[in-house]
Amino acid sequence: MTEAGSELLDLARLEELQSLALIGLSKNAGKTTCLNHIINAWHTSGQTRPLALTSIGRDGEVEDIISGRLKPRIYIPAGTLIASAESALQRSDALLEILELSNVRTAFGEVIICRALSDGYVELAGPSASEGITVISDLFRQHEPDCLFVIDGALSRRSQAGSGVSEAVILAVGAVTSAVPEILADKTAFALDLLQTPLIGGREQSELAAAIANNPYARGILLNKVKDQSEILAIDLPSLVGFGQDISKELKENTYLLYLSGAVTDQVVIELLKEPNFANLKLVVEDGTRLFLKPETMRKLHNQKIELFVLNELDVRLVCLNPTRSNGQQLDPQPFLAALRQKITGIPVVDFGPANM
Repeated sequence: MTEAGSELLDLARLEELQSLALIGLSKNAGKTTCLNHIINAWHTSGQTRPLALTSIGRDGEVEDIISGRLKPRIYIPAGTLIASAESALQRSDALLEILELSNVRTAFGEVIICRALSDGYVELAGPSASEGITVISDLFRQHEPDCLFVIDGALSRRSQAGSGVSEAVILAVGAVTSAVPEILADKTAFALDLLQTPLIGGREQSELAAAIANNPYARGILLNKVKDQSEILAIDLPSLVGFGQDISKELKENTYLLYLSGAVTDQVVIELLKEPNFANLKLVVEDGTRLFLKPETMRKLHNQKIELFVLNELDVRLVCLNPTRSNGQQLDPQPFLAALRQKITGIPVVDFGPANM
């Protein structure tokens, strides 16, 4: 086993996990390269548990559909489980045994559960919604209860990798976000702050859990203080985006908690901030992957004494650096590693280099 593979298993503590999500700070951040390192490390360490892989979106294709640049392919050993759409399977050269149809539909066809009977390259095109990820996870477990389920995230769809589906997260960051080490470090630290938003606790956690159980499809839930009791108001909406005003008009002076289900964007928060009663309360989301906010928006929330919490904490195990610019230029990783490690404490920051497949 290579030194990098051993370090990866140890730093991310992969052997203790049942599920893992890879999230990119931007497009071409190095998620697929990180996935290939995980596959290599898992295989060469002689793990008896199989890997089970899927992607939110599409990964492992020969070239980027937008830029036309070559992309890292995904090479799996025999015994690996994959969940991928029909058309993507046709572009895979590993010999695959079809285990089950998932009934999860994508733009590339129905997602199919397969087992690799030989080593080879595969293309992953999986569910685009968190509900589909849950279905795939359940199907994997039916065939291999003890597998390590790895979800390869996609640009702007990182929230599907959260929602309590994965136990832990690896964040991939690259010079495509910024070629200036200090700027990349600042953006990464901010992203980690959002991903690691603290868990709501105590009585509020149990009250909110009960309210969600009684209103599972509500996009918003308000807890209002009425004497010594909590009054619950559920808001049914098709989406959060574009409906910030509908939520804000329900806020009262005695509202002490607002729960939002879905992607919480700057647009949603800006609409809420127009309402005077959106102040001095707790804003709760499903997990840190649901927060798509800029630093300026976070400052405005702080000024209004809005505290952010989550229902499901994310355990970020590792930050993986890809020191490659969007034009393919390889930069010296050392200044980036130094800047990231100075800004980020408590989470290992590594560059494992290219994955030789």
